[in-house]
Amino acid sequence: MEPAYKTSYESMGTSWSISFFDVPKGGSCDDAIADIERESEIFNQLYSRFVPDSLVTRIAESSPGTFEVPDDFMRMLALYQALYGASAKRMNPLVGFTLSDLGYDSDYSLTTKETVRTTPDLFETIRVVDKNHIETTAPALIDFGALGKGYFVDRIVGMLRERGFTHFFVDGSGDLFYESPSANPLTIGLEDPHDTKKVIGTAALARGALCGSSGSRRAWGGRHHILDPMTGDSPTDIVATWVAAPRAALADALATCLFFVEPESIPSLYEFEYCIMNKERRVKHSPLFPAQFFS
Repeated sequence: MEPAYKTSYESMGTSWSISFFDVPKGGSCDDAIADIERESEIFNQLYSRFVPDSLVTRIAESSPGTFEVPDDFMRMLALYQALYGASAKRMNPLVGFTLSDLGYDSDYSLTTKETVRTTPDLFETIRVVDKNHIETTAPALIDFGALGKGYFVDRIVGMLRERGFTHFFVDGSGDLFYESPSANPLTIGLEDPHDTKKVIGTAALARGALCGSSGSRRAWGGRHHILDPMTGDSPTDIVATWVAAPRAALADALATCLFFVEPESIPSLYEFEYCIMNKERRVKHSPLFPAQFFS
C-alpha cells in the first residue's frame, strides 16, 4: 500500500515522517505538516532538557519553588506518576541530572563527571498544586524522554483528525501510530536489537500505536539511555521491548517500564499488548500481540 503523500522532517533531535493514504476534500497535507513542524519546535523548546532555556531547564535552575506549567506538562507528569509505583520507582522523570552527569548531556560528551547526582523521589520532590501549577522541594532536572516522543505522536494524531484525515501513518523515529478506516493492517518490522539492519519478525498494526525500545542505540560506557535511577546502571537482562496500545504515550512509557518489571505489574486499567526479548534472545509476548516471529 503506497501513500498518496509522504514527508519527513527533523525535530527533537531525531527524524519524523508522516504518510497520508488519503486526503480529505478541501484538506492540505502541506498545511497540516507546517502546523505539525511548528508545534514540534514549540514542544521541543519547552520540554527538552538539552535546550538551555527550556521550561524543564528553568525549573531545574529555579527550584525549589512554584511553577506554572502547560496542560501537556501536567498530562505527561500524570502518566509518570501513575507508573512510578508500578515500575518499582524506576519510571522517574527526575533522572535528568543523573543522565547528564553520566555523560548523556546537552553536549553528548559521554564522559562521566566526577560527581554523579542521584535521582530524587518523584513524590517527595514534585507536588501538584492545581491543574497548571507544580511545587518543587529541591533542584531536579525533568527528563520526559521515556514518553515524550510518544506523547507528541498522539498530538500529531489529534491534529490530523481535527483536519479530517482518516488514513495516515506517523513514524516518530520508531514510535508509530496508524490510523485507518478499514481493517487492513500495516506491516511493521520488529528491529533486531543485536543487528539493526535485520528484523526478528513483523507486526500487523491495524490501528493505534506501536512503540519499541532497546539498548542498542544511544549507548556509552556500558550504559544506554534506559537508566535504572535506583542503581545508576542500565538494565542488562532485557535487550528490547515492543508495546502496542491505543495511545503512543502509553506504548512509549510501557516499552521502558518493561525493562524493569514484569508486565503483570502494570495496572490492569491500561490496555496494551507486549513483546519482550531477553539477553538470551528468548521472546515473551502477550497472546494478542499482533506479530509473527522468524525462527
